[in-house]
Amino acid sequence: MNIRASRRVGRATFALSVVVAASWATSAIAADDMTKMDSSKAGSITVTETQTVDAAPDEVWSTIRDFDAISLWHPAVESSDITEGENNKPGAKRHLTLTDGGTIDEQLITWDDQGMRYSYKILDGVLPVANYRSTIAVEAEGNEQSKVIWKGRFDPAEGQTADKAREVMKTVYRAGLDNIKTMMDGND
Repeated sequence: MNIRASRRVGRATFALSVVVAASWATSAIAADDMTKMDSSKAGSITVTETQTVDAAPDEVWSTIRDFDAISLWHPAVESSDITEGENNKPGAKRHLTLTDGGTIDEQLITWDDQGMRYSYKILDGVLPVANYRSTIAVEAEGNEQSKVIWKGRFDPAEGQTADKAREVMKTVYRAGLDNIKTMMDGND
């Protein structure tokens, strides 16, 4: 399956999740509210999702490594543009436009090409989370297999429950990881 076809399949299966996530987000999560929070603090809720992929780690990493390329592998992201700084350099900011029209602004914290991982934080957006920090990484998993790990720490946004925030983020991670698997398995 080619990348465009796998994105269409992923988008179709993820559309409901995006609508649910957007409905849980409240307009009270304004940029002004986000700036009042301690931006150095990661939240108290941890979500970790993993996916084993039948491809070598360097092949998987080359698919997901660029901070500005999440729209190529996550079915809910229509576009991803660097708005400040340089791609893959800590401090770079990206603006995501989701397939449902929602937006998310994020900033790269660390990027490690050798270690096949990067960390970022959400600055503003439609997801029901606050104090969000996340890392996505690729590790070897047996012969010609990889494990992709997406881990986040966050608090529920004002007006949201921990359970809803956790459920939305698990759904977001799962959709991205499942699509990576579909894309990489289609390269056989």
